[in-house]
Amino acid sequence: MNSSDKTVIADVLQNRSTSYRTFSRLYLRPLSEADIDALAALDYVAVAQELKDVGALAQGFNDMGRFLRKRHTGTRQQLATDYTMCFDGVEAIAEKVAVPYASVFLSEKELLNQEPRHAVYKLFKAESVELKAGVNLPEDHLSFELEFLAMLSDRALAALEQDEPHELIRTLGLSRDFINEYILTWFDLLCDRALKILKTRFYRGVLTATKGYLELDLKTVADLIEEVAGE
Repeated sequence: MNSSDKTVIADVLQNRSTSYRTFSRLYLRPLSEADIDALAALDYVAVAQELKDVGALAQGFNDMGRFLRKRHTGTRQQLATDYTMCFDGVEAIAEKVAVPYASVFLSEKELLNQEPRHAVYKLFKAESVELKAGVNLPEDHLSFELEFLAMLSDRALAALEQDEPHELIRTLGLSRDFINEYILTWFDLLCDRALKILKTRFYRGVLTATKGYLELDLKTVADLIEEVAGE
């Protein structure tokens, strides 16, 4: 692999890390004023226009950006209320909440800390990943799963820089499998329920953009594996 190819792949991996950490933050807790200002500065409407052929990702970014362009002194509270009502489970639809935990959608009793959480915990442990001290949420929270994908992209970048193609391919393959087996298995169920609760265009756009990015990233990862394996 020549230096030019490595530079291109490195840029892709760095962008993946940044993107997944941004999505992870959106699901972790309500946004602060500083968070909102930082997101507004990214001008998601312009980004969406550049991604006009990328479907759901462009649509989601456009919705997020259009909302942020109209932000006002009450925007933080508006978003905090929307987040809390939906992702903290204050409001329910047919007595079912839309909290972003795999166990709530994949376990028979729809309770926290069921087998989906245990499966993620085992994988995190196998990859020497631990939640930060003081975190009192289950590992199958969507925010932690997206942060894990960011971390895997960091590790893939390290493997690229250290000329370890086998580890690079392994890490990319793990990312692909994690998206398919640990996120997409329940993300649509979350969306179906959450979209009946969420009121703001912003958070509805977040869900759409997340799905679009996951689908796009599967293609990106496949292309990276093919390129590295072909060297």
